[in-house]
Parts: sequence; structure tokens; C-alpha cells
Amino acid sequence: MDDSEGRSHEGTRDAVTDGGSDDATTPDPEYVDGVDGSDLVATDPDSLSLTPAQHERLKDHLHGDRLTEIKYSDVRYLVVGRGGDDGPGERRRLVRDLLADRRDATAFMLEDFGLSGDQIDLWVPAFEILCAQATHVVGVLEDYDGGHVWELGYLYHEQSRVRDILWLLKRVYDDPDRGRDRYDNGMAAAHLAALERAAGDRVIEWRSESSLRRAVDEVP
Repeated sequence: MDDSEGRSHEGTRDAVTDGGSDDATTPDPEYVDGVDGSDLVATDPDSLSLTPAQHERLKDHLHGDRLTEIKYSDVRYLVVGRGGDDGPGERRRLVRDLLADRRDATAFMLEDFGLSGDQIDLWVPAFEILCAQATHVVGVLEDYDGGHVWELGYLYHEQSRVRDILWLLKRVYDDPDRGRDRYDNGMAAAHLAALERAAGDRVIEWRSESSLRRAVDEVP
């Protein structure tokens, strides 16, 4: 592990173990759509920290053997994309499992830490902490129908920080009309276009589960 990774880990641990500052300013309430900025405390313009109550609740989720495994793995993949029990969610979990099977690697998703839909105030700080832990952020995209659209928004805002570790596995469709229907979200499309420019040749297209598996093989 190099010194920069060590500093990143220390900063991440501080984000979970230290409470918010009483002198902090309130972030832009539109920082991430669906999260009330007045419920968050920002220590600087580029970071979200927690109120004391949120801090304690977040520690209940981001602790234990799972987080320890992430901290001490040489390669750490944060896998983002659509959740749920249907096809897209299953394929995202497939990507996580394929990456986690690699030697000296671990792969994880925000949902792995038990955050429920009624805890949206914790999603953003938890996602920020996990992004800081990751050596690779891997997006599995096949539509814009789901809560993962806000993850795209976060990555869009943070693209200067994640640009060098971001990989996008984007599904393409043989039927152009079907493709337009799946990606019919103007804001998310703009965010994805910016992320694709940032990722460059780390955008890998796939059409089926077999080609998705081959796409995963291209992620180092």
C-alpha cells in the first residue's frame, strides 16, 4: 500500500468515527436529488459529513468484518447500478461476485451494508465513504429505471476524483427504439455522457450475460 492510499484510509475512518463540526455550513440542498441538504452538515464544499445522530446510525451499518475486509484488500471494487431482484439487479450482483472471486480482491455494493429505502439521508455519506475506500468504481448500466440514477449524479459531481478509477459496463441494444426507451432520462443521460468522456476507453459495451462476463474480464 502506498502513502496516498494510507492517507485515504485514515480520512475514511475519520469520516465514520468523527462527528460533524458545529461550525460547519449547510450544503446546497440540491447537491443530490432527493436528499435534503438541511439534514446534512458540510465541513467543506466538496464533502458531506454527518450530524451526530446520522453519524451514530451510519456507524451501525459501516462496521464489522465486512468493512475490515474492504480496508485490507489490495483491490477494492465498488459496484454501482440498478438494484432489485429482477434481471438488472441479478446481473449487477453477478458482476460483484465475479470481481470478488479474484485473488486479493473484494467487491461490494451500497446495499451490502443494510441501508433501507427509508434511510436515504445516509445513502450519500455512506456512498462517499465507500467511494473513498474503492480502488475501482464499476458501473453496470442497462437502463435509467431505478434509484441508481442518483449514484450517477453523485459520480458526475465527483468525476474529477473518480475519473481514474471509473469503469462503465454499459448495455447496448440491437433495437434502437428499445435502447432509447431504456435510457429515456435527460438528466441521467447528460451525467452518463460526462462520465463516459471521463472514463474514455474504460467504457465497455455489452449485449448479453455472456458478453457482460467478457466485459468484466476487461476490468483490471
